[in-house]
Amino acid sequence: MKTVRVAVAGLGVVGSETVRLLRSRRESLARRLNAKLELVAVCDRAIHSKARGLRLPAKIKRFSDPSRLAACGADIIVELLGGLPAPRSLVLDCLRRGRHVVTANKRLLAHCWPELRRAQSHGSLHFEASVAGGIPILKALDLSLAGDRIEAVGGILNGTTNFILTRMSEGLGASAALKKAQELGLAESDPSRDLNGQDAADKVSVLASLVTGSWQKPDRIETQGIEGIESQDIAFAQSVLGRRIKLLGMVRLKDRGVEALVCPFLVPLAHPLAAVRDEFNAVLVQAASAGELMFYGRGAGAGPAASAVMGDICVAARDILSGVRAEAAADRHAEARPASSPWSFYLRLAALDRPGVLSSVASVLGRRGISISTIHQPGATGSRSVPIIITTHPTSAEDFCRAKREILALSSVSRQHMIMRLLP
Repeated sequence: MKTVRVAVAGLGVVGSETVRLLRSRRESLARRLNAKLELVAVCDRAIHSKARGLRLPAKIKRFSDPSRLAACGADIIVELLGGLPAPRSLVLDCLRRGRHVVTANKRLLAHCWPELRRAQSHGSLHFEASVAGGIPILKALDLSLAGDRIEAVGGILNGTTNFILTRMSEGLGASAALKKAQELGLAESDPSRDLNGQDAADKVSVLASLVTGSWQKPDRIETQGIEGIESQDIAFAQSVLGRRIKLLGMVRLKDRGVEALVCPFLVPLAHPLAAVRDEFNAVLVQAASAGELMFYGRGAGAGPAASAVMGDICVAARDILSGVRAEAAADRHAEARPASSPWSFYLRLAALDRPGVLSSVASVLGRRGISISTIHQPGATGSRSVPIIITTHPTSAEDFCRAKREILALSSVSRQHMIMRLLP
């Protein structure tokens, strides 16, 4: 029976689970592949303690320096280091040596897409675990739907923020919800990339680059996180508007380019995305022939990510055994651009509790041609300012942003505010 040699770089929660699965499922994997998957090397900064914790046999090589892994003799290198500089160097080196590489690093893919594609003329890169945990969305887009025309793809791409918003909808404050996510291992000690939307933007970049065949830079993606969302927004959305707040990432293919954005949306309670709770992800695909498809599953945690990594290892192993070398498709030049579709907007303001404030706000919107759908102003609470919550009919983001700047310049309105879009 042939042997395919595997090395794993990074023994964090996902890497450790991947190593555990490689060793515990050796027999079943061998029957499925008609070949042995042999773990030959591991790499981690704390390699000795991690190897002891995993009870790895002495024959498995141990490295603390990722740069040494490319020459360890493995056929498949699994990169689970996280971050950017070290993974970039390792993956490019491995690909140029003709190795098959598996990675879960969406940041690497989002920021180094052109380099990685060029290097694939020698090796091949597999990255299912980079988006939506264990949900096989990338293979579906790249293979199952290859003969269709993708018109839009997106949804809930960050399990951490979805967990936080779920807990907030149950009455927990934002900081308490974040603490709970951290206790459960669903949020990093530094959760800033989750909360500010950058993690989701990297995933949108990967999705957009895959479906367009052209690099969609993360810094060209309109991005807003959930930091400004308060309990009053969640309560108002559900009790008054019949909606739930979700952080969504979207890609829409347009005639003149690619529309990509990440921001909080108020989703109708009857919409399938509204029912997605906790750390689960859900991705909607709109295809010309297949219509609307939904992919659902856990988007955070070691198990789902390791499952996707193992799937990529098996795909790479089959390619090695059959002598197949996957080639990257030629780039097509479709650039991401600021979101231009008309949306209905939600705007929460803090304004002085005095006559005429509401009419001045409405006047600014009117001058910009923005029609108000609903407006809500609670009675006096004893404080100097009160919230004003407005929803609009569909309008362009450009017109709405101009109106917002004028409104925030009013002497009676605080700079503190919250903006979200309403999903139709």
